[in-house]
Amino acid sequence: MSTTELSTQISAIVGMGSPQTENLSIGNVRRHYKTDRPYKVSWEGKEYIVGAGSEDAAHIISERMEIERLAEGQDIRSLVYATLAQFVNNAQLLSSKIMIGLPVPVMQDKKLAKSILRPLRKWLLGQHHFFVDGREINVDVEDIKAIAQPVGTYFAWGLDQHGKWTRPKADLDVLVGICDNGFNTLDLFAVESGKVFGKYSGGEMAGIRRAAETLMREVKAQYGVELSRHKADQYLREKDPILSCWTGDENLASLTAQALESAAAQVGNILETSWGNGKQFRHLLFTGGGSALLKDHLLKRYPHGVFLPDPVLANAHGLARYGRRMFKDTKTVIGLDPGFGSFKAVALSDED
Repeated sequence: MSTTELSTQISAIVGMGSPQTENLSIGNVRRHYKTDRPYKVSWEGKEYIVGAGSEDAAHIISERMEIERLAEGQDIRSLVYATLAQFVNNAQLLSSKIMIGLPVPVMQDKKLAKSILRPLRKWLLGQHHFFVDGREINVDVEDIKAIAQPVGTYFAWGLDQHGKWTRPKADLDVLVGICDNGFNTLDLFAVESGKVFGKYSGGEMAGIRRAAETLMREVKAQYGVELSRHKADQYLREKDPILSCWTGDENLASLTAQALESAAAQVGNILETSWGNGKQFRHLLFTGGGSALLKDHLLKRYPHGVFLPDPVLANAHGLARYGRRMFKDTKTVIGLDPGFGSFKAVALSDED
């Protein structure tokens, strides 16, 4: 039996209504210029614009940063639908079980975890009929389980696509630390002999969003231009970030470098307070889009740290692999990492 793996990443931006530029054109000008095209997601007469490019096509209704946003809402539903649609061929019914990753502070607080998981399961479990870019989508979510997001990286590091442990057995017993730095959260997690090591586990609202907000303030002060958080995040990730505005083309490289330096110092201080020099860990894993941006800074502080090949999607990969281990009676399992910066998902499907 073979396994097919698919992955997707969709920026967590949601706009209202339909873009009004589809039938507008300036002719055959700069055809080589590429822009992000958002998804149109609709159900029961509602229509939303989802993903990168949404802010250029419609009025943004959601860049929500509060933890409770994970539970329910039209914005979250449209993001989940856009994500699931990437795994559906034609109008076929996709039946799957989902392993979802939630921030460490959520999973540490039983009351908070229930307040999020109860409404999430209520609307997400069962059959869904919707449209993405006019394409009919049918999905049946058979079951949902949740674990802390950075545990996904642990399983991406240790499990294969069939949910089997592939590293030396000794690695199951040693202390492993995981730093998951995303857009809005910084999660620290440690595991030893299959148990969570609480002393080194926790989380704070201190992701790469802080660097984006620093850049937003500087751009507003220097050029009078307001950026969204996601647009600022995009500039942070570009090698040659150019802002085109009333003063001309402005290179933001110095501003992005300063913003990232400030974010790296904040993350470094949190890590030092929680982990010290980190040498108590046999393996120290860095994951998340924020960690990827701060890779050089983090490795200066923790040269023994390891980055998985795809730190942005690492949690989703591991969630899917652990899902395969937990959901042995289903053909397709999906690992869903509903980040504040983007929704990441990996689908593993067994083929006869």
